[in-house]
Amino acid sequence: MDENVRARLTAIFGTSGFDKTMAGLELLEAVGGRCKLRITVDEGVQNLFGSLHGGAIATIVDDAGTMAIMSGDRDGRPGVTTDLNVSYVSAAKAGEVVLIEANVLKTGRTMAFVAVDLRRERDGALVAQGRMTKFLTT
Repeated sequence: MDENVRARLTAIFGTSGFDKTMAGLELLEAVGGRCKLRITVDEGVQNLFGSLHGGAIATIVDDAGTMAIMSGDRDGRPGVTTDLNVSYVSAAKAGEVVLIEANVLKTGRTMAFVAVDLRRERDGALVAQGRMTKFLTT
């Protein structure tokens, strides 16, 4: 991964505002419209039952999708989310590691479309799948 891309993404995500809740999100790869990350289900992202919180999953879809878009856009534009949906499939419990893979489906002049999968590392089971649309400002 290009170190300039890594530095920019690391500086943006998990450092301020609401995104501080995603401080445990580890960037593994971001290149050419693809992004891979990892997170451990710790107390900061758990629901009342000790599983990965649905709101945390939605935030991960948004953040991972944005990183994928930035890694593939020649201007590195993060865009503004216009649509985001998530299908919750199975749980990831406290202490488990979740792998995230975001792939840009299409980028145009002003719009980008991304798919994001979250899978348990231990067995590859799908935890959630999200789709996001971003408006790319000029």
